[in-house]
Amino acid sequence: MQQSFEEFARNIRFPEGKKRNFKVTSSWGIYDIYKHIRKNHWYNIGRPVTEKEFYAIIRGVNKIFAEEVAKGNSIKFPHCMGTLELRKYEVGVSMKKGKLKVTYLPNWNETMKLWYRDEEARKNKVVLRYEEPYLYSIRYNKHDARYENKSFYGFSLNTFIKKALKDNIKNNITDTIW
Repeated sequence: MQQSFEEFARNIRFPEGKKRNFKVTSSWGIYDIYKHIRKNHWYNIGRPVTEKEFYAIIRGVNKIFAEEVAKGNSIKFPHCMGTLELRKYEVGVSMKKGKLKVTYLPNWNETMKLWYRDEEARKNKVVLRYEEPYLYSIRYNKHDARYENKSFYGFSLNTFIKKALKDNIKNNITDTIW
């Protein structure tokens, strides 16, 4: 019995016997921050806010933040914490030191479909690629940041913001400098 495409793709991506553990144990969530601020008597910021008000403030700031990122604007964090920037890279094919260098991104959905239909392509590890002329990426620039242990900090966007940014780039609403 031949397996379906979904089963085939799942077996390629997550082989039997390989378990992944994505648990993050040393990170703070919004409720942890709320408890910390409440424990420290609100740092003399005025009247205490309720948990509901605190979450509403966080949601409002995050919404503004997401809209600015989706527009491609750079965001400079306060207190010398760095900058979040949209960067643009040219991709293509080139020769370096006598070797062919391909910088196009892999199109894994089309590659999985090819591998499902053609066993020989799978054995030879043929990978199909996107042929977009530019690659965009969000980078957390720590150059201007003034805090210790910079290498331990990172920044990642959620899927909703990434999709909004992708749509804005495709519709020529967002562009960036090199």
